[in-house]
Amino acid sequence: MIRDSILRTIILFLFFNTIAFGAKVKHITWQKELTFEEYLKKYNIPETILDTLDNEDELLVSDIKANQKFYELVASNGVLLQALIPLGEELQLHLRKTYEGYDLEIIPISYQKSTYVALLSVDKTPYKDIVSKVKNRALADEFVHLLKQSVNFKNIHKKDKIAIVYTQKMRLGQPIGIPDIKVAMLESNNQKHYVFKHSDGKYYNENAEELVKKYMGKPLKHIRITSKFTNRRFHPILKKWKAHHGTDLGAKRGTPILAVADGEVIFSGRMGGYGNVIKIQHKDNYVTLYAHQSRLKAKKGDIVSQGDIIGYVGSTGRSTGPHLHFGLYKDGIPIDPMRLVKFSSDGLTGKDKKAFLNRKRRYTKIINKIFDENMPSYVWNTIDKLAVMPKMKNYYKKRGW
Repeated sequence: MIRDSILRTIILFLFFNTIAFGAKVKHITWQKELTFEEYLKKYNIPETILDTLDNEDELLVSDIKANQKFYELVASNGVLLQALIPLGEELQLHLRKTYEGYDLEIIPISYQKSTYVALLSVDKTPYKDIVSKVKNRALADEFVHLLKQSVNFKNIHKKDKIAIVYTQKMRLGQPIGIPDIKVAMLESNNQKHYVFKHSDGKYYNENAEELVKKYMGKPLKHIRITSKFTNRRFHPILKKWKAHHGTDLGAKRGTPILAVADGEVIFSGRMGGYGNVIKIQHKDNYVTLYAHQSRLKAKKGDIVSQGDIIGYVGSTGRSTGPHLHFGLYKDGIPIDPMRLVKFSSDGLTGKDKKAFLNRKRRYTKIINKIFDENMPSYVWNTIDKLAVMPKMKNYYKKRGW
């Protein structure tokens, strides 16, 4: 059941408007490279509506994901009455027609978040089996991404076992966003390979060795953060929901911008409030974005190496002064880029290592219990499987999950 009062209000509004105007609710896909300005033009809505947004809000409008599903309420005469367009996992654009014209605001996305388990035997490959048996492709992506750092997948055989404990956001019965794996295990050749997520947000094996290395360099030679990444917060003064899908780095106009990792330039040009932008596709489905540039050097299709100059700092688009807006996306979802930028290579030591070993003992007990008792997986898009048993939910909750 959806508990968010905002979403209930919107659904009721959609329902009554459908009755009153003979309107239809459409669940459609945001077209690739479609800008929000072009979307407004399609329905003859003045672009001046964007003037009601501040700089950060308008940047969010540029973050609408290609192939993103969204809702429209369109009257029988073709007039757009309402639209709900997700901006990442946490917030969405709410565009609605009023007596005075159109109103545009950013509101939270209503979702539920629960802990789930997956336990299965390998028949083909870990990726294919998680997709076919658990019906969660994003979970398969994350599991393979984490385990491939310490396991040779070529040596995995039939009947090897996989166990995963993860939290998942769910909206209208469907999983959204990237699953948050807490602990996972692969048993192969009578050997158990573990992955543990620590309180620092990083993943380690049973020997406290970091699995996913920070392979990204700095986008500028000298880093000065002027605005940090945030997915969703309620501004206590402005009384509105805010987000900033990237990190702003202060620098003088003309400062060289560097590619943070090897990759291919997939976009070089103008992008709404972001001004002059370059986007680079990297390994593991990561994409980096470099906005507000004064001049673009790299072109679409270029293959770049870490440290190559791709452009220069500027203040194009919605910007109050020269700076670099640096964004990072995983499978199209914005994440904090500073988590992957390499500043140092120190591992866990002292109190941090001791805290990890304590967590490891707790997590090992949980994953082994699931494994030994052959607990059933939660299978998405079905009604015959259950999520984590109530007593296990309490068990997880006591441990801060």
